[in-house]
Amino acid sequence: MVLKFLVEKESLVKEYILEKGVSRSLGRKIKLYGEIYINGNSAENWFPIKPGDVLEIFLSEKENPNIIPVAKPLEIVYEDKYLLIINKPANLSTQPSKKYVEDNLIGRIKHYYVTTGVNANIHIVTRLDYGTSGLVLVAKNAHLHHLLQTTAIEKVYLAEAEGHLPKKEGRITFPIKRLTGDRLRRTTASDGKASLTLYRVIKEYLETSLLELTIKTGRCHQIRVHLATLGHPVVGDKLYGKGAEILRLHAYRLHFKHPSTEKDIEVKKKTDWLNQAL
Repeated sequence: MVLKFLVEKESLVKEYILEKGVSRSLGRKIKLYGEIYINGNSAENWFPIKPGDVLEIFLSEKENPNIIPVAKPLEIVYEDKYLLIINKPANLSTQPSKKYVEDNLIGRIKHYYVTTGVNANIHIVTRLDYGTSGLVLVAKNAHLHHLLQTTAIEKVYLAEAEGHLPKKEGRITFPIKRLTGDRLRRTTASDGKASLTLYRVIKEYLETSLLELTIKTGRCHQIRVHLATLGHPVVGDKLYGKGAEILRLHAYRLHFKHPSTEKDIEVKKKTDWLNQAL
């Protein structure tokens, strides 16, 4: 939950939000569990506010009870007090679910927090499919998560696709929507959501091609659907091509401006099958 006010009178945060219709029970939750910011600076519910101040309040949803710490490897590529960047292996669910209670990325992060004494939340900013490996950006609080959702994040992938594309680089613009009657698969259709993928051929092999792809929209299965529609599905894609043990799709690079420190953050990470291919 996010509340945002442009303050028009002198008051205290706790009194002001009650006047704005926040219930006393919700006010207590904000005091105990919320994150309060005045003009972008961390605050408490008893802080004074004045006309012209921007008051923002972030209250996370109750933590999913299925999040059980998972004592398995977690490769941290970057960390500061605001965020984490993890290198997720292929064939690992990002979120816990009935199917993936025993092992999932959030559970591994939870174990890392517990064992290292990190007092933070887990807000996934750039989630990846189960089969996709690579960089996952995680915000440690709701405020950063909100800021990162409005931050331009360059996301670059490497993929091995079946066959040889007719052009060495190009734009794929097919709109994408859920395939009728199918819970998992997506398809391209004129009434789908606008989607844009940029690609560049890095290397050609006898029967496949290594591609660099930048997604400008964040549709579910976007790269996989776009390449399959071109007739060149990702190698190992069980949904849109010929299945194999490893989906040859890797989130290789993240580049963005840190919303708190304003530093330029750029992180790159290869994976085993890429090291063999390049």
